[in-house]
Amino acid sequence: MKIDSAIPQLVVTSPFWTPRFMVNRFVQSQYDWIFDRWNALQKKLSERPLLEHSPAYYKAKAKVLIRDRLEHYNQFYNLDYNRVFFKNQKTRWGSCSSQRNLNFNWRLVLAPLEVLDYVVVHELCHLLEMNHSSDFWALVEQQIPDHKKWRRWLRENHLLLTL
Repeated sequence: MKIDSAIPQLVVTSPFWTPRFMVNRFVQSQYDWIFDRWNALQKKLSERPLLEHSPAYYKAKAKVLIRDRLEHYNQFYNLDYNRVFFKNQKTRWGSCSSQRNLNFNWRLVLAPLEVLDYVVVHELCHLLEMNHSSDFWALVEQQIPDHKKWRRWLRENHLLLTL
């Protein structure tokens, strides 16, 4: 069966032993919530700015900007790291490996600079604290006092960072 990709689809995952009628009953009971979430998603997607350049342009811009911001913030932390990689992931914005490599999603260049700075500082701080302990967050807060605001922005607006 061919499915039209323009038609929204709901995918429900349940244990294999759950009877279909129970799944259907649950979906029906949550119809208003599902409908509201769908409308909110459509509104958010309609807010995405029209991009004027190709993905290659934004990738190249991200490499320059993120390296610049790394250099800027590392003047404060003065940490050693190995290589910097740029990736295209759906929901991961940055990571730090045990080999001290830093990874960044190039789509961060589409976010406000404060969001990009938050992710850069977050990953730099993982070079000192490879966890999300209170010590880690204290390190982040030294340079990004309003990091919670930008973390929330990324969680709520990540769909705006798609091409």
